[in-house]
Amino acid sequence: MKLSVLACLLVVGCGSTPPPSNPVVPEPMTSLPEREPVASATPAAVAMTAPAPEVKKSLYDRLGGLPAIEAVVGEFVGLTTTDPRIKDRFFNTDADNLKKLLVELVCMATGGPCKYTGRDMSETHAGMELVDDEFNALVENLVSTLDKFKVPDAEKGELLGAIGPMKGQIVVPAGTLTPLDPAKLANVTALAAKIKDKAAADLLAMAVIAGHRGQRSYAEQLFTRAEILTGPQPLATVASTFRTGAPPRVTTRLSKLAADTAAQPRTVGGSEADEPDAKPARGSLSGTIQVDGTSPSGLGVVMLWPETGGKKRAPKQRMIEQRNKVFAPHVTAVPVGSTISFPNFDPIYHNVFSLSKSKPFDLGMYKNGESREVKVDKPGIVRLGCNLHASMSGYLVVVDAPHYAIAGEDGSFAFKSLAPGMYKMQVWNERSAAPTTTMILIKEGANTTMPDLKGTASGPSPDKFGGAR
Repeated sequence: MKLSVLACLLVVGCGSTPPPSNPVVPEPMTSLPEREPVASATPAAVAMTAPAPEVKKSLYDRLGGLPAIEAVVGEFVGLTTTDPRIKDRFFNTDADNLKKLLVELVCMATGGPCKYTGRDMSETHAGMELVDDEFNALVENLVSTLDKFKVPDAEKGELLGAIGPMKGQIVVPAGTLTPLDPAKLANVTALAAKIKDKAAADLLAMAVIAGHRGQRSYAEQLFTRAEILTGPQPLATVASTFRTGAPPRVTTRLSKLAADTAAQPRTVGGSEADEPDAKPARGSLSGTIQVDGTSPSGLGVVMLWPETGGKKRAPKQRMIEQRNKVFAPHVTAVPVGSTISFPNFDPIYHNVFSLSKSKPFDLGMYKNGESREVKVDKPGIVRLGCNLHASMSGYLVVVDAPHYAIAGEDGSFAFKSLAPGMYKMQVWNERSAAPTTTMILIKEGANTTMPDLKGTASGPSPDKFGGAR
């Protein structure tokens, strides 16, 4: 369970609102002393003697300010991340960062001076498949926390009253999830009873619960964590219960990379960058990709095949890292036959996968400093996702073209060395679902083009079972 699951429980409007250790309750206003009536009093005189209107303190002040909010958030996070019903939602969460963001959110939402620096709730909850039971457990923990800090009824009512509207934004509607096969889940329960590692057995039990709820992706995450503890062999007989429907799993040995490995750039690849011609050819091509007639907001790749001739490009060894919950490079272009490593440099687990027809794969979950490799043997656009973090996206463009170049954020691209003649040109941008193919004549000297694509790309990547998120 990520930050905004907790955040929405404390949120007011689009932020959140937890309570204090020593809540401040405003003192009741005292009545003004009675005055003798003044017969000649004018309206202006009456106005001067009327009591000033009461200025109600902000909820932030009534709760006790930042120290109180920090205390309550700390208690709430501690209680929730140890609750057996939902603690496994937090296994991949930085608790300190969670507290920091929650404090910011609550402080800002209650009228305090803070600024929330986290992501919005819809983005954070994408694909989590949260259900009523989990939401109710969070509510119970919040109520328990408010009671512990003796938050007055008025403030408590404001906080709890904010929960109702949030539920529809984070809980999947009843009946939308499809439970896993009950008979197969029963086999998992029987196997769990034989597992000596209690932590692994507990994870298998939670995986069964998630399976009955229809939380397919979450159930597989729990099973994988149990598998990490026991090794794959003891659980091999029930692995298909959780993995059927996912892309082919890569189980090659994990390699280790040094923590100080340099960060990758935003883009990598290009025939002229990888293998520049010793003597430039007599033609060149520059241009700008358009998407629906306007400049794109995303990267792209342009590929060229001459009608005759053309140089076959040698396979490369490339790296696409996970760092700060981002794939880098965001777009990588490589020749067919290249090998890509996917190292994790974050202090959390990632699960890189692809549903792309040209190269479907599932690397499984692995932690900081570990990496797995994938060899790409067919041309195509490989869309990358992380099954644990719906916001992560990247693209691996596998080419069999003799000439290829990455188009920048403004759509611009250039080839400096092309032999004159007819070429097949294929253009792709991350806002387009598939490349567009046309023919282009390259003359001696400078040539220009402005290909226009259709913006038909879908939204966030589905999870590795194809479920929307």
